Amino acid sequence: MKLPSIFNCSNDMALAANVRQYRPPKRIQQMEADLADLAQVWEDTRFAGPWGWSLATKQRYSQMGIAEELLPSDDWLAELRRLSSREFACGYIKDLLAEMKDERLLGSEMKWVDNLNCQLSTTNCQFIFKSPWSSSGRGVFVAEVEKKDNQLSTVNYQLSIINRLQGFLSSQGGFVMDRFYADKVLDFAMEFFVNDDKRVDFLGYSVFHASENGAYGYNHVESQEELVERIGIDPEFLQRLMAYHREHLSRIAYRGPVGIDMLKTADGHIHPCLEINFRLNMGILALLLQERYGAGCTIQLTPLNPNGFEALVEKGKLMIAYRRQ
Repeated sequence: MKLPSIFNCSNDMALAANVRQYRPPKRIQQMEADLADLAQVWEDTRFAGPWGWSLATKQRYSQMGIAEELLPSDDWLAELRRLSSREFACGYIKDLLAEMKDERLLGSEMKWVDNLNCQLSTTNCQFIFKSPWSSSGRGVFVAEVEKKDNQLSTVNYQLSIINRLQGFLSSQGGFVMDRFYADKVLDFAMEFFVNDDKRVDFLGYSVFHASENGAYGYNHVESQEELVERIGIDPEFLQRLMAYHREHLSRIAYRGPVGIDMLKTADGHIHPCLEINFRLNMGILALLLQERYGAGCTIQLTPLNPNGFEALVEKGKLMIAYRRQ
């Protein structure tokens, strides 16, 4: 039996809260209500079910009358929560860089921090900070940080930065700190599906636009050939990177969709793992829409909404629009 599909874009926040009775902020509740029809895009595919899993998602299905045996166990959800944390991505990229050893790869400065005193590994003073669980720019900010003797400590932070990072520490146990790549020219991702038998299918590339703090802009709905051309990276190198991800995702106790976000800088360097999304994402939606409607399509995916959110593809750009009269 396939579970009814739901668009629960608050799932990353529900993972952070880690409770069964989770209520997202009112604006996110409105988004989920306004965009409920978006779930029809993956309803009759292998992705049928929720946008993402958490204790709150399981509780929601239970309240819908879905039998317990059709839902994931609490132990599985606890492991998914661990995998979904950006802390896991920090360990993942460390292993990737040690194994691939390619000068085109960035990410050595991405680290997990559980206190406000840590060594700097760079002379760069502009950093991006991320809470362990968040999405589309929430829990992410960029800041200039002073340094002294290559040491980062509370005396080097502005008070506003200290307060935000203390919030991450107290509520989620830490945060990710990485170099901010001001010379970024492209956001892209590799999309996968992990099967029950551990076989990992590569679904394709996605190319998207995000703001400085990671807030979602849009995805290109184009053919794989067009997307690879946009990415503009040596195909053999992309294949090596994709093969690494397939091999290592197969070792993880997880079944379902996975998206690995990356970026490209102006000099052609690649950050191969900004974060790992163990759930559906807009990149996979873009792949499904391209397969169904073709590249460059225009289609209204949810009802027109003059006073709220709507999802649409306009001339090959998948986006979420917010309108208010």
